Amino acid sequence: MIDRRTDPDDCALAAASGAPAETACATGRDDLVNRLGPLFVHYLFSAGKTVHIHDLTNHAVEVALSRLQKTLRELGETEGRVTVAVSTDLLSINDARIVVDAQSMGPVLYLINEMKKRKVEEIDFSPEVTVAELGSFLQIFFSEPSEVDVFGELTRKLSDAGVAGIRLSEWIERAKYLRDAKVNKQEVREESNRVMSRAIMFMGEVMLAMEQRRPIQLHKASRITQQIADIIRTDESILVGLASIKDYDEYTFSHSVNVSVLSMLIADRMGLHKSDTAQIGIAALLHDVGKTQIPQTILNKPDSLTAEEWQLMERHPMLGVLELSRTRSLRTIADSLFVSLQHHLLYNGKGYPVKPTPWELHPFNHIITIADIFDAMTTPRVYRQQTLTPDRALRLIARKSGEMFDPLVAKVFIRTMGVYPVGTVVKLDTGEHAVVTRQNEHSRLMHRPVVALLREDGLPGDKVDVAELAGGGSTYRRTIVESVHDRHYEAQKANLFIMK
Repeated sequence: MIDRRTDPDDCALAAASGAPAETACATGRDDLVNRLGPLFVHYLFSAGKTVHIHDLTNHAVEVALSRLQKTLRELGETEGRVTVAVSTDLLSINDARIVVDAQSMGPVLYLINEMKKRKVEEIDFSPEVTVAELGSFLQIFFSEPSEVDVFGELTRKLSDAGVAGIRLSEWIERAKYLRDAKVNKQEVREESNRVMSRAIMFMGEVMLAMEQRRPIQLHKASRITQQIADIIRTDESILVGLASIKDYDEYTFSHSVNVSVLSMLIADRMGLHKSDTAQIGIAALLHDVGKTQIPQTILNKPDSLTAEEWQLMERHPMLGVLELSRTRSLRTIADSLFVSLQHHLLYNGKGYPVKPTPWELHPFNHIITIADIFDAMTTPRVYRQQTLTPDRALRLIARKSGEMFDPLVAKVFIRTMGVYPVGTVVKLDTGEHAVVTRQNEHSRLMHRPVVALLREDGLPGDKVDVAELAGGGSTYRRTIVESVHDRHYEAQKANLFIMK
């Protein structure tokens, strides 16, 4: 028996023509989007106009919707889900800009304008969307927009109409975050909640794509990690707080998102370029995809694994490489391939998969391994109910620095997270319990963060600075006595970080 608690937690055809696989796939993909993209937008435009002239049962409407669905499915056969996105005055499909001549520009400009009027940044179509759903969507989307909460009203109407195969993403003004010195904290909170929700939703799409043997839509991962990078450079406190909320039922999705956020935070503090930080985020999101090929009975087994089960579990890094290798552009996924293979290998070379000679670990791996193990140590699982509080997990990382973890990365991570990371539930010398919401700006006061007091009625109370002195004297008004396991306080903590 193996005790699992010791665990640290199709381009081939194109290449056959003689072209390198990566080049052939990228070229074929671009040709497809360039050919069908403008046609899809035109059909979307014409079908939208037609449904407002005739009833959905009209023959002209049926023809327009069938034509739109056929083009959508042709795109979906190789692209998976099809995402129409607007950015400033440009329209793209799956991150490929729609380029048309002057005579065909009308439908593109019309769609851009209508999306902006409704505060819609992306329209995401499932290739399995039905004609009926397309008809209902077009009727609702192109109707007169609401004057109040236009996006919220639109999504509610689509939900009430049973349109499940089409999802909308709200337009978010981001550029001002990096320009405006006086950041609106509420906007950062809202943006942090949105991007975390999108990331978890994306991981659900990844799992579904793999089950259906469809390629992963990397452009979505790139968009998400770029958004996370923007937030981290503005104020990462809410993101770290959200990552500290452990969703027991959605561990597979939330764990990957948490690891991505923490990895990007380390990369930013190490001074890496924003593009590299975003790439690390993508690799972290996808580091555990190989587990989709491991039976749930093994992943969620409450008892120790047998030798045969453990042998299968140790295959998930290579299974992840095989899944990711089906992505069209291997160049864009190269970092993720290495991380998927190596994320259970430690700084000293121990771990799995075993290699006869010492591993040369990918630089990203040193970062993602720490984030991966930290989140695993602080999250309860069916086979490990007892978890470490965040501060104790950091102390373990400090002790294992130079052995399990790269010393430089470990040092940066510990300094970034503070003695008591955001989201940690602590007991104060006043007898009060509180949740850490922000680190103190002064490094000498790392052990005295800003906290939100927890009231007896379960609601978060006042925010206080543990570094505050009593009456202007030399003694502190409050001092943290210890961190506590927070399952009892999980709901109260969620109220601090999650938008309702």
